[in-house]
Amino acid sequence: MKYIIAFLIILFASFTDIFLSQIGIIPVEPAYFLIPLFFVLCLLRYHLKELTQVFKTHTFKLLFIFLLFSIIYTSFSSAPIDTIITEITLNIITILIYIFTVQFFRSENKKIIFAVFFISFLILSSSIWYDLFFGLPKHTQALEDLVRKGGFGANPNRAAAGLKFLSLGALYFLQRNNLKRNMFILVMVASVFITFSRGGLVSILFIIILGYTNNWDTKFNINFQKLMKNTFKMIMVLASLYIGLLVFADYIKEKFPIYAAGSAGERLDYLLGKGDSTTLSDDVGSGNGRGDLVIKFANEFMSHPLGQGTAYSSDIRIFPQNTHNFYLFIGVNYGFIVLIIYLIYLLYSLKLSFTSNNFFYFILVLLLLFEGIVSHYFLYIRAVIICIAFFDSVIIFKQKEDYQQNFIEKL
Repeated sequence: MKYIIAFLIILFASFTDIFLSQIGIIPVEPAYFLIPLFFVLCLLRYHLKELTQVFKTHTFKLLFIFLLFSIIYTSFSSAPIDTIITEITLNIITILIYIFTVQFFRSENKKIIFAVFFISFLILSSSIWYDLFFGLPKHTQALEDLVRKGGFGANPNRAAAGLKFLSLGALYFLQRNNLKRNMFILVMVASVFITFSRGGLVSILFIIILGYTNNWDTKFNINFQKLMKNTFKMIMVLASLYIGLLVFADYIKEKFPIYAAGSAGERLDYLLGKGDSTTLSDDVGSGNGRGDLVIKFANEFMSHPLGQGTAYSSDIRIFPQNTHNFYLFIGVNYGFIVLIIYLIYLLYSLKLSFTSNNFFYFILVLLLLFEGIVSHYFLYIRAVIICIAFFDSVIIFKQKEDYQQNFIEKL
């Protein structure tokens, strides 16, 4: 049964379940079949008492607060009822996936756990490459017209978010094998790069810099001598990656002329530092650019600091685009109280990374801090919540210091 559960987690983390449903291979949506099946199998395999222990985690408490406020704030929300129901359903599914995946990670063999992250990453990254060269079937005209490719993730930014969090989970097990780790990093950077996601590329460079700074140790292990040595390694790796991306970018422009023109070409030049500006042309002034959205929703939040109600920012009758910022998403919909709670959660998580002496958890928290700036729905991305569940299981429930040592040495 554990292999079936692991298989389902892989489907969720790589967006495969959603993709297969959208193109009709699986006749029903995941929420009506695969996700309930996952819940039932977990209930059959794991003891109820163990599952209730997950309720003590700080992430569960945060997700429960989101669910509670999303229900309470329906009383005065002006958003359409179907949009409100969708948001509440997402909160319920997210909290249940978190509970069961935490229990999976704290209970199952470490080889299976590594396989979940690695195979999920492999499937998602392969789908992006296939989408780039051959094209995947799209279920909406908007995705069909989109130049940037997201593979099974459909949206390139969502696919990039999934890749970087899955990468962090996989790298946790590759810390001591330099060759395999460096090969994985190469694939990671290239896969995120072809999504043309600025936030995605910044995040993985962030992972690389922090990883080399700490010598890829799971514990905090930074001193001046190692820092100087690792800084040199890091510079060499980043320089090699940048040169490789320059060559690869020229190949993309030559083979795929559509990427050399318009906003796609501008974004490609921006990612490589060739742009004439620090922002893209559609960031500010277009009405729905990232900068415009920040100003618009910041004004909404300042005008109604107690919140406008569940799914208010998702109401396309008022806002063609959502916040693209999780902090504003919380503030506009649920008010400053929930926003403060989320900031406390991040600070507590940061403190927990130090008290548990887990450097990878420290990286995770910093990724969450950054992701909140560039995405409004990132906590609903299965790969993200699965990654959080894994690291929560490590620092909260794992007691033995040799948690992964035997397995790492075999990789």
